[in-house]
Amino acid sequence: MLQSAARCTAISITNYFDEVVDQLGRAGISVDSVAIDLSPAEPMRGQLTTGLGPVLRWREDLGWTSGARSAGPAAHPGEVARLLA
Repeated sequence: MLQSAARCTAISITNYFDEVVDQLGRAGISVDSVAIDLSPAEPMRGQLTTGLGPVLRWREDLGWTSGARSAGPAAHPGEVARLLA
């Protein structure tokens, strides 16, 4: 899990996304694709597309959103999974 919303490394972001994907799997939600943009000049961002169609978007400075719900940038993977509940 990310320790803070401060600038993170590519490795910590990748590990965090792995934890979120694992948590979604434990909740019975399959993830079809993961995209992470680690551009150094902009806030890092990522997107998870689930097998059911919903998309979770993450931005380093804004956090997670499912469209209707949101969570902080360093939200626990379980909290992120609940965005799709």
